[in-house]
Order: sequence, then C-alpha cells, then structure tokens
Amino acid sequence: MKTLKLKNLPKKLTQYNTVHLISHTDLDGVGPSIVLKAYGIAHEADFVETRKVDEAVLAKLDVLADNELLIITDLSVSKEVADVITKVNKEPNARFVILIDHHASALYLNEYAWASEIPSLDDIKMSATTLLFKYLVEANYQVNPRTFAEDEVEPNYTADQLAIFFDRLAHFVENVRLYDTWDWHALKIQEAADLNTIFYARRRHSFILDRFNYILTGKLFTDEDEAYLHFSKDELRKVLKKKEKQMVVVKNHTLKGHDAPLNIGVIETDSFVSELGNHLAEKFEEEIDCVFIVSIVKNRVSLRSVGKDVNLSEIAKNYNGGGHPNASGCDLSELGIGFLTAILNAPKVIKK
Repeated sequence: MKTLKLKNLPKKLTQYNTVHLISHTDLDGVGPSIVLKAYGIAHEADFVETRKVDEAVLAKLDVLADNELLIITDLSVSKEVADVITKVNKEPNARFVILIDHHASALYLNEYAWASEIPSLDDIKMSATTLLFKYLVEANYQVNPRTFAEDEVEPNYTADQLAIFFDRLAHFVENVRLYDTWDWHALKIQEAADLNTIFYARRRHSFILDRFNYILTGKLFTDEDEAYLHFSKDELRKVLKKKEKQMVVVKNHTLKGHDAPLNIGVIETDSFVSELGNHLAEKFEEEIDCVFIVSIVKNRVSLRSVGKDVNLSEIAKNYNGGGHPNASGCDLSELGIGFLTAILNAPKVIKK
C-alpha cells in the first residue's frame, strides 16, 4: 500500500495557468475544494457521480490546455482511463493529472506514479479531503484563504490569524474524515454527522461558501443551519422508526465478490441513507449480514454493514461500483433482475 509521497503532488500548484478539480458529489468530494480555497489555490471544480467519472475525466483531458493541472479526488478511474492519463503526463507540454483517493476497491491505481490510493495511514482511516490536506501541509504550503471574487482585496493576514485559520481548517477536515469513514459513530462525535446533514440540506455553492467563512469567522454552522439541524433530528427519529417496519430480508442470496450466501436487509429511501443503513445493520445484526438501501429514482444501491465478515467494497466492485468494506455503492440495475425478484418475494424483518 502506498504511503504519503510528495512526489505524487506537483509542488508548484500556483505556477499552473489553471488548476482543475474533478471530485465526487458527497461531503468528502466537496471537501478538497474548500481545502484548496483555504490555501489560496484558485481552481475550477466539477463534481460528478462515481459512474460518470471516466466520462468526465476524458472530456476534461480533451480540453486540458498546456500548463494546466487536473486534480481528481475521492474518485477512481478505470484502467483504460488510467492508461490515457499516463500518456498525457508523459507529454512535454506541462499538462499534468494527479489522483488522490482512499477507496480500497481502487487499490489497483497505485500501479501508477500519479495516483495515490490510500485507504488508511498509521492505522487511521483516510478521506480524500484529509489526504489532500496532508499533502499540502507536508509540502509546506501556507493557509491563505481566498474567495477569488473579482472585487476581493488581496488579504494580508497576520501570523496569529493564519495559525487560527489553520486550526479551523484542520478541524473541518477531521470532521469530514470522521463522517466519511463513519468513525464519528464509534467516537460519538455528532458534529461530524451534523456537518453532513447540512451538506445535503444546502445548495453546494452555499455550503462551500459558508464552510469557507467558518475558517475566517469560527462559526461552523450558520443560524439557519442550527435551525435545520433541530428539525432534522426529529425527522431522523421518525424515519428510523418507520423504515425498521418496512425493511425486508432477502435470505441466502449469492452475490459476486463474496463466497457465501448472504441475508440482506433491503429498504427503499432517498433520505438519511448512511444513518439508516448503519442503524439497521446494527439493530438487526443477528438477522442480516448487511443492508442495501435502494433508490429507485436514482437507480442506486447503498451498501452498509458492521463488523468484518462482509467486504462490501469487493461486492460493489463486481457490480461496477466501489467504496469501503463497510460502506459502498453501485447501480441498482447492475444487480440484475434476480435480485429485484428476490426483493419482491422477501418477507419483512421480525419486529423488535
């Protein structure tokens, strides 16, 4: 497994004419953009779903100009696209691409010098936001918050201000890591879960701006955020109670990527996906091996489990998805008609 190597990140980010960012659409995908803003690194960001990353990267490579950098975070590309990137990086025109990710299902990318696929470091589970932050710290970049608005005056921060900004940024980065790895649940750090709740409740641009302002002001949640969190926690309790009664169990179902048949709890929803999946996996641990949260509208399945008996990233990888051992995802259609039929015929879970 790769360790953190600065050679994988060009040290002179500010010397590129343009820095492009392609990242995932979740909290950990947006985190790198906030980190770059906090370091005063201008960039153009595109956020894409996992299944569209190859298409997005190839499209960007088609228009990537000389002396431009593309950073890919919290996403993995196929081997075919990886080979294209390798060719681009060998061209003597200062175009360059790097990838920083943390999904165990994409460790094959560590074959490439320009990719850093690091699920954990010093026994701590990583996030893409954390890895980018660590790279910049170890390369001795200085925090220098910039909005890059046309009317922005060049900031002139004191050393004490910069130290405070760095601590706030580190706090934000750790919250992202805690949520994305689900360490927040084991450590009972509710603030990290609240941050994710607000991320999905706000428009992406507003969320990024408010978290950037937190680095300057120290206020992680706005007054509007606080009001929504109070409402959301009441809603979550209602959803958990309701969905417990709706979950069905697909028994002894065989999936590629796991040797033995599984008992799979299945529920359909588009809200509170991670919270619901982990709640059900824990509460019904004796009855089921994992939980599949189905979104018919999005044609997506989120896979959740507890413990180490089932590696969901291996299962998801076999259905053109990916993720972590206890939290992964893939397209619903990839699971096939047999799985859909099994859901329709499955009994509801025994109520507790």
